[in-house]
Amino acid sequence: MDLRRRISGRWALKLSVLALLAVLATAFAAVGYFCYTVPDRHTNEIRSSVAEQAGKLTASVLTYRADSVDSDVRQAESHLTGNFLASYSKLTADTLIPQAKQSHVAARWEVSGTSLVSAGDDSAVVLVFLRGVTTNSTKPDPAYLVSSIRVHVVRPHGQWLIDRMEPL
Repeated sequence: MDLRRRISGRWALKLSVLALLAVLATAFAAVGYFCYTVPDRHTNEIRSSVAEQAGKLTASVLTYRADSVDSDVRQAESHLTGNFLASYSKLTADTLIPQAKQSHVAARWEVSGTSLVSAGDDSAVVLVFLRGVTTNSTKPDPAYLVSSIRVHVVRPHGQWLIDRMEPL
C-alpha cells in the first residue's frame, strides 16, 4: 500500500504541475493577445481611417461648380489649416473663383485609391490617387484627368485637416 500511495502522490504532483503550466500558458496567451494583437488591430484601423479621410478631404477641396464656387471654396477651406489654408484662400480668391464664374468651369474629383506613407498620433502623409472631370463653356466636351497627390494631414483638435498638398 505504501507503494500505491507514493505512486498516486507522484501522479497527483505531476498533474498539479501540468495544470499549473496550462493555466500559465493560457494567461501568457491572453496577455499577449491584449498587449500586442488588439493594439495592432486598433493602429491598422486608424491608419486605414486616416488614409480614407485624407482622400475624401482632397477630393472635396478640389471639387467645385461655377454656380456654387463661393460656397464650395468656403467648404474646402474648413478642411485646411496653416500656411496651406492661407495660400489656398489667396489662389481661389485671385484666380479660381473669377475663372470658374467667367468660363462656367466645374471640376469633380473622385478618389481612386490611397496609400499611407507615414502616420503619427496627430499627423500623417498619404498618397491620394484621383480621377476627375472638368467642364467649361469654351470646350463642350468634358476633360478626363488623373492625378496623384501627396497629402499631409494634421489633427490639431480631433479632426483631420490638410496641411499641405504636393502634386506628383
